[in-house]
Amino acid sequence: MADSALVLLHPFPLSSSYWSAEKEALGKRFSVVVPDLPGFGSAPVQTDPSIAGMAAEVASRLDKQGISGPVIVAGVSMGGYVAFEFLRQFPQRVAGLALISTRASADTQEARDSRLKTIEKIEAGDRATFEKAVLPKLLGQTTMGTNPALVTRVKAELEKAPAAGIIAALRAMAGRVDSTPLLAKIRCPVLVMAGTEDSFIPSAEAEAMAAIIPSAQLELVARAGHLLNLEQPDLFLEIFNSWIR
Repeated sequence: MADSALVLLHPFPLSSSYWSAEKEALGKRFSVVVPDLPGFGSAPVQTDPSIAGMAAEVASRLDKQGISGPVIVAGVSMGGYVAFEFLRQFPQRVAGLALISTRASADTQEARDSRLKTIEKIEAGDRATFEKAVLPKLLGQTTMGTNPALVTRVKAELEKAPAAGIIAALRAMAGRVDSTPLLAKIRCPVLVMAGTEDSFIPSAEAEAMAAIIPSAQLELVARAGHLLNLEQPDLFLEIFNSWIR
C-alpha cells in the first residue's frame, strides 16, 4: 500500500484547505491528491448534484494527473460518502480506504427533511442559522472549550463556503444511496476512525461499520469530535501513518 498515491477528501461544508497540514506532512513520502469537491474551493457547482458525480470528478482529477494505479482514499464525513461511491464505481482503483467521521447508511427521511429545510433557509438568505447550528456539531466539546483558535478557524471556513455549494452538497447528500451493502464485500485494507465526542455521527456507527468490514481497523479518538484530524492532529497522523505502513 505504501507505494500508492493518497487521495484526501474533505468534509462538508469545507474545502481542500482542510487537509493542509496532512498534505504537507504526508507529501514528503507520498503523492498526495487533495481535490476541492464540487461547489467548494475552486471547484464549480454540479449542475445535477450527486455524490456519484463527485466521485466521478475525483476519478477525472486522477486521470488528468496521470494517476491510473490503485490509490488510498481517505474521506471525512461527506468525503467518506464520496469515498464509498468511488469504491462502488472504481473498485480496481482503490488500494486502501480510510473512513473518517462518516457512515455507510443513506439519510433517513427525517435527515432528508432537515437538509431540505436548511436549503430553504439558505435560499431565503438565512445563512446565520445554518452556521450557528453546524459549528458546535463539527467540533467536540473538548475542542469547543479549550481550543478557541481552531474554533475561530473552522468558523471562518464555514463563512467562506459558497451558498450555492452548500445547497448543492445538501441535495447530493440527501439523495445518496445506501452503502451498507458494500461493507461486507470490501477486500482492501480499511481504516475506520471516529471521535468519541462526535455529535454529528456517533462513534457507535463507526464500530458497527468496522464489525462488518472484513479487513477493518477501528480507531476511536478521545477528546475529538467530527473533525478529529484537526482536533487531534498528532494522534491522527500517528494512526494514519501506522495503518499505511
